[in-house]
Amino acid sequence: MENRRNPIRRRVLIAFVAVLAAAVAVPATAAASTLQARITSALTAHGFAGATTAVSVVDLSTATSLYERNSETQLLPASNEKLVTSSTALARWGATFRFRTELFTNGTLAGDGVYTGNLFLKGFGDPSLSTTAYQAHVLHLRTSRLSDFVTALRNAGVKKIVGRVVGDDSYFDTVRAVSSWKPGMTSDCGPLSALSLNEGASAAGARVGDPPQYVAAQLTALLRKAGIPVSGRPTVWVTPATARLSYIERSAPLSRLLAAMNKPSDNFFAEMLTKGLGASFGGGGTTARGVAVERAFLISRGIAGATFRLTDGSGLSYADHMTTFDITTLLAAMSRRPDWPVLWSSLSVAGVDGTLAHRMRGTAAQKNLHGKTGSLTVASSLSGYVTSANGEWLAFSMFMNSRVVDMTAAHAAQDAIGVALARSQPGGNVVWSPSPAPGAN
Repeated sequence: MENRRNPIRRRVLIAFVAVLAAAVAVPATAAASTLQARITSALTAHGFAGATTAVSVVDLSTATSLYERNSETQLLPASNEKLVTSSTALARWGATFRFRTELFTNGTLAGDGVYTGNLFLKGFGDPSLSTTAYQAHVLHLRTSRLSDFVTALRNAGVKKIVGRVVGDDSYFDTVRAVSSWKPGMTSDCGPLSALSLNEGASAAGARVGDPPQYVAAQLTALLRKAGIPVSGRPTVWVTPATARLSYIERSAPLSRLLAAMNKPSDNFFAEMLTKGLGASFGGGGTTARGVAVERAFLISRGIAGATFRLTDGSGLSYADHMTTFDITTLLAAMSRRPDWPVLWSSLSVAGVDGTLAHRMRGTAAQKNLHGKTGSLTVASSLSGYVTSANGEWLAFSMFMNSRVVDMTAAHAAQDAIGVALARSQPGGNVVWSPSPAPGAN
């Protein structure tokens, strides 16, 4: 039912965003009524006025609900689930957190530069470890590089290695995909491993079968190419407790990794972050442990555990379910954090970049609306933030589910609503504005 005025839910929302001591229903203004009519008209015109479409819009500036349709209905969020992964990662690790990959040694280095012993490369879930070429052409991000290990060894005086390179991915489990995914979905996400290179893709673009073995082999090849011969064949094993830490390679800060994940909707990054959350805060590097951390975070933000189900970190799973009210509640909660600009800037910008680069161009939403898209055969979604024509900050969430979603029609409906929000003038007593305010794009 659209635009329901549920006073209990309104009290929860307003208390949750901590702007009023007590909340009361706010009568709809003429401007709000016009906005509601425009949203309903856009949904109806494009065939999304049914029970499997949900929309929630909240005015963060005035702590009022502007529109609700089926907002408590559990639907597939698709990649809007990355908002959960991003928010949890930002809250638990912090924007400046960097993933690490460590190089251990257990041998001796002679005066002539001959190192006798093995090199152990231990991964800690860095989703961005890659080659320079992959960073330039795929990630568009400067982050941790495999070649830096070669530089570190050369700088240490190593000229020859009598031993082998050993890959160690024991920080995570060895499950390479998510059990709830439908067959074939591994094509949308590389094999998951605590030690991975180029998101689990080979030089030819195929999926790697054994990520730590592949990384060890690639480092061996790079060493030999740099004139440092390695006598042994690469292998996989656990780093001995007696091995010595010799070098740490660190990723770009989490703030930049979130943008690399959210703007193009990178499934591999999302699943790696989820396992990493499990390893760091959930007692084990598994998808289930990571999802448990994310679930606990949502509940801590005032979202009822009975309203959602998470089984992965990317939203690829058809077993995932959330409500649009859950998403707008999360977006409202994150907007109160001092690191909110990190989340806001990680999202695609309408008409500018990411998955929204070609949408809403030439409208009031261009360079204004920041959103996370989601697409499955059975689901299309868009959630995020936009400022109204009179400068108020709005959080919105739209889920469209069907046996087969018409993506062109779904995008048209979502874009029309996004533009309507950007052109709206909802009014009301402003009780909140972002601080520090995100910069303009």
